[in-house]
Amino acid sequence: MGKAICFGITCLDILVPGLDPSEFYKETIRLNDFSYSTGGDAINEAVTLAKLGHEPVLMTALADDAMGRLLTDLGRARGVNMDHVKKARTHQTAVSIVCVHRDGERNFIVNDGSDNEIGEETADWDAAKDAGVFCVGSAYGAKGLTESLPAVLKRAKELGLTTCVDIMIGSEYVGKESEADPAAFLKYADYIFPNQNEARWMTSETDPDAMAEKLLAMGAGCVVLKDGENGCCLYRRAGGAILRKTFVPAVRCEVVDTTGAGDNFLAGFTAGLLEGKSDEDCAKLATATASASVRYLGAAGLKDRAEVEEILKGMRP
Repeated sequence: MGKAICFGITCLDILVPGLDPSEFYKETIRLNDFSYSTGGDAINEAVTLAKLGHEPVLMTALADDAMGRLLTDLGRARGVNMDHVKKARTHQTAVSIVCVHRDGERNFIVNDGSDNEIGEETADWDAAKDAGVFCVGSAYGAKGLTESLPAVLKRAKELGLTTCVDIMIGSEYVGKESEADPAAFLKYADYIFPNQNEARWMTSETDPDAMAEKLLAMGAGCVVLKDGENGCCLYRRAGGAILRKTFVPAVRCEVVDTTGAGDNFLAGFTAGLLEGKSDEDCAKLATATASASVRYLGAAGLKDRAEVEEILKGMRP
């Protein structure tokens, strides 16, 4: 078992399944059911890491309200160390209403919540000293979190942790590419995990290889460029201006809900790092984990490591 720090956004997800976008125009919509679960990039990664057999420590901000207490109980019940969560002072606990369409895609309705209070002080460095990996979920998801990343990632590197940074373009950053400044934190990022839309936003490039080239030039150690149902490509420098590119295909499966697929991907990759796997094998474990997750409603549907290992068997040549 390896220990990983999951730093970033946590919220309560209220999952509303089976909606067609046209139904939002109706005055009243009656559903068979809806549910709630842990949500937000950091706790999604933590919950999945626990299911994969590792020790996740969550570092986030939650209010001392009913939703914050519920999230704390849910996290602990799912194997997450919740002892280092900071108390939000001026915001309610973050809540996300996840409207899941019939094709598995979704829209989010969120409050102005506790994720706004995530910053440098959220990190508990005493708890991080014996960890192996420091995961961020996610850069550009909240302004304070993003602005803290140069200092936070630098400190994590000083402690000898491998740093992994996921990307999510939150509403505060939409249309504000000029304010992004990814180079400020990428020089401390061993691995970065954008999808192609996010990489395009960060680099202003349209070709995937050019996106990766620019992100590596900004300082990222390895770019794991995700392309949804097509898989992902890993990029590293192989000397001079030459890129080493490795493609890992996705696993075809029936999709119920894509919520948290990227978070599960990062959790699988982090598990591989903690187990000493190669980058390619980490990406395969990540792909299998994400594939298992989208078969369920919500980000925390994955059952256990055995389910992921069964998918991995079909990926091996």
